[in-house]
Amino acid sequence: MEVTIIGHGSLMSGRGLSFSGRFQLRTAGIIALADCTRGFAKLSKYGDRFATDLELERPALEGAIVAPQTEPDGRVETLGLSVSLEDCGRLVKREGYRPEAMQALVERARKYDLGVAEWLWRLAAEQAHDLLAYRRQLFSITGYTSPHYIPHPVRLAEAGYALIFLAPGPRGTGTPAVVSIRQQTGINTILSTVETWRRKPNADQIAYFLSCLLGGAHGINVRDFLASVGDHRELAETLYQHIQPVLAEEATCFLQTTGLTPEQYTQAFGSSEAALRRSGLGDFLEGFDS
Repeated sequence: MEVTIIGHGSLMSGRGLSFSGRFQLRTAGIIALADCTRGFAKLSKYGDRFATDLELERPALEGAIVAPQTEPDGRVETLGLSVSLEDCGRLVKREGYRPEAMQALVERARKYDLGVAEWLWRLAAEQAHDLLAYRRQLFSITGYTSPHYIPHPVRLAEAGYALIFLAPGPRGTGTPAVVSIRQQTGINTILSTVETWRRKPNADQIAYFLSCLLGGAHGINVRDFLASVGDHRELAETLYQHIQPVLAEEATCFLQTTGLTPEQYTQAFGSSEAALRRSGLGDFLEGFDS
C-alpha cells in the first residue's frame, strides 16, 4: 500500500524533506487545494518558530493534481508525495503524530479493502465533515490524538485521495484531555509571513521560511507566502540573501532526497526556469537582481 501525503510548508522542498532522511517516492507532483488559505500558525516542536497551517472555508477539503504547464489559479498549491507505508511513518512522526496510531488507521482501512486516505474520507463524510466530530472518531479508534498535527483526508479530482496534516485550533483535538499547541499559544487565525516574522524575528524562523519558499524552485505557487513581504524591505532582503546561495542546489537536493529520476522530476515539475516563473519565486528574486 502507498499513501499520498500533501506537504503545505517545509515538506515542499528538498531542503525541508532532507531533515527526515531519504525517501523513495513513487510519484510527486503539484496539488492545488480549493477553498482554503495558507499561513503560519502552529509553534513548531523543532525550534523557536511557527510552522504552516491551512484555514478552511469548508471542512471537506478537495483538490487536484495540476500540470506544470498550467498557470496558478489562486488555489493554495502544495506538494503531493506518494510514499510507502514505511516512509509514511517517518513523515507522520515528523508531523508530531504517532506512527502507531496511523498504523491502526491503516489496518482499519484494510478491513474494508480501502487505502487509508479513502477510508478516512468516508469516516469524515459519516460525520458530515465536521472537524471535531471527525477527530473524536480518530481518538475513539486509536486512543490517541496530537496537539501538533492530525491527519485529514483530501479528495483529489480524478486521482483518488490523499492525507494532509492540519494543526487543531479552537475546534479541538478530539479529546478535552489534549489541548492543541495553537490553543496553548492563542493563535486562532493564520499569520502572514510578515506577521510571523514580527513574532519570531530569529534564525529558526528564517530557516523555516526558506524550506517553504524553496518549494517555488519546483513550480509550486508560493505567492501567498510572499504577498506581505513586499511591504517589509528588511525581511525581503533577508529572505533574498538566504535563498540566492542555495537555490541552485535545491533541485539536486530534491532528487537525492526523494529518489526521483531526472525524467520523473521533469514530467512532474517541468524545467527549472519555467518552474521559477510559475511559482512567483523568480519574480521575487528578479526584483533584487534587476
